[in-house]
Amino acid sequence: MKLILVIIIMFTTSSLLATTNQLGAGLMLGNPTGLNAKYWLDDNKAIDGGLAFSFGKHTDFSIHSDYLLHKKSAFFFNDVHALDLYYGLGGRFEFADSLELGLRVPVGVAHRFTDRPADIFGEVAPILDFIGTTGLELHLAVGARYYF
Repeated sequence: MKLILVIIIMFTTSSLLATTNQLGAGLMLGNPTGLNAKYWLDDNKAIDGGLAFSFGKHTDFSIHSDYLLHKKSAFFFNDVHALDLYYGLGGRFEFADSLELGLRVPVGVAHRFTDRPADIFGEVAPILDFIGTTGLELHLAVGARYYF
């Protein structure tokens, strides 16, 4: 029931915010695998979030959100396609045997297409769990989003 409520809130909020290609929604694959969204606050700052499953010893549902800073065109792929570097700080809830709360530090690269409202990304996110099972985790994911 809680999952359904979170999904309804995400999609209701997205329809209210979606006016100028500031809000993107899509999929991420890796660990975790699931839905993701990103809302641009300005040209260099964004908030992202995900509803996903972590696969490992157990399959656990997780929710995360991060505040991200972007360095536009930090790298180029084939000297043509600009890749933005981003990094940030956020949090993650994981619903395992007990609730786990952790601090995320995502670092990644993203390419925003110029001819369509979409992007692709790849990121690594070390997580320090400090409530529930304590310890370090490493999440790796690639994904794509479409902007409304």
